[in-house]
Amino acid sequence: MLSGRRARRAAEITDVSCAPLEGLDRNALGVTYWFEAPAEGDRRSVSVRLRGRLLEREGEGDVGGTTFDVVTTVHDVLPGSGWQCITTRVTDVAPGRWDVTATPVAGDAVTKNAPRSTLPPGLARAATSGRTGFGMVIDALAPGVWPGSWPALVGLGFLLGLVVQALLATRLGLSWAPLTGTTVVAGALGLLGAKGYFLLTHPEERKRSLKAPGMSVQGFVIIAFLVLVVWTLGRRADLGAVLDATAPGLFVGMAVGRLGCLFAGCCVGRPTASRWGLWSSDREVGTRRIPVQLMESSTAAVLAVVTAVAVLTSSAAGTGVVLAVGFAAYLIGRQLLFPLRAVGRVTTYGRVATLVVASIVLVVGLVLMALRG
Repeated sequence: MLSGRRARRAAEITDVSCAPLEGLDRNALGVTYWFEAPAEGDRRSVSVRLRGRLLEREGEGDVGGTTFDVVTTVHDVLPGSGWQCITTRVTDVAPGRWDVTATPVAGDAVTKNAPRSTLPPGLARAATSGRTGFGMVIDALAPGVWPGSWPALVGLGFLLGLVVQALLATRLGLSWAPLTGTTVVAGALGLLGAKGYFLLTHPEERKRSLKAPGMSVQGFVIIAFLVLVVWTLGRRADLGAVLDATAPGLFVGMAVGRLGCLFAGCCVGRPTASRWGLWSSDREVGTRRIPVQLMESSTAAVLAVVTAVAVLTSSAAGTGVVLAVGFAAYLIGRQLLFPLRAVGRVTTYGRVATLVVASIVLVVGLVLMALRG
């Protein structure tokens, strides 16, 4: 488990030193409330009222409020799913040390003027204190989230992919040095494509800052491979060999990079009470979830091995068919995993269309490989 254990206190404040970053972004206060789901019964919502007051102001000026009163809710808490937590970020508050009380309230349609009632069963009132911090850092921190894990693991996956690509490029008669250099450029541009594709398929995110997290692997692959194709055609190199040499490294990068998604709290699975679930967080709600990131990582790892073996042993290696078959199989696996994610697809027919096209490509590719012996 990443952090699925009982906390020392029912309420905690995200306390992190950000002195070098002060003044670069808004101040924020991160407050986490812990509770245990009931062992049996129906799904329910859990709401917590957070009241805060400034104890000690830091810095000069009179910026931000000195009190706050907010209600936060966890919807559809599953019986038997163990310890849960919800992390709330309070912005537009004065920098300094705060005292916060967390009071569970009945239901999820709570108004600030509602009378205080008996605490819901199994939920405790709690108090804590702590300091504000740099807004972007507070946004990224929550129980079960490892700061910096996404760029670290994605970067590691990319480097390992480059090594695999270089080894297989030599096997297919390609010069690895210029291919590696071009792939680095393609990867950098692919990150822009990943961000653009994410914003295109998630219209609600366009209103947020570009600093907000969110990328899509489809956008990365489209732009990165477009750069590789243009470079290959410009050099009049063997396009099929370049594509097939790149395929196993691509899947190695995806296998490692998806672990970064798990530890960073993105692309999370749906909550579950199953013993096979894994405690993880989406940076707001920490609970036992379907480990969909691990499933996709495992799929990519298997395809990395299969495509590498195909490049080394199949007579179809160097034609581009290995990449086509491998990526089609990956798309099918990815689309089958989408319903297990907490956030569903936003397109109406995109998933079905992708499954149909990828299945056709997979079948045709396998037939071509079989015909070549």
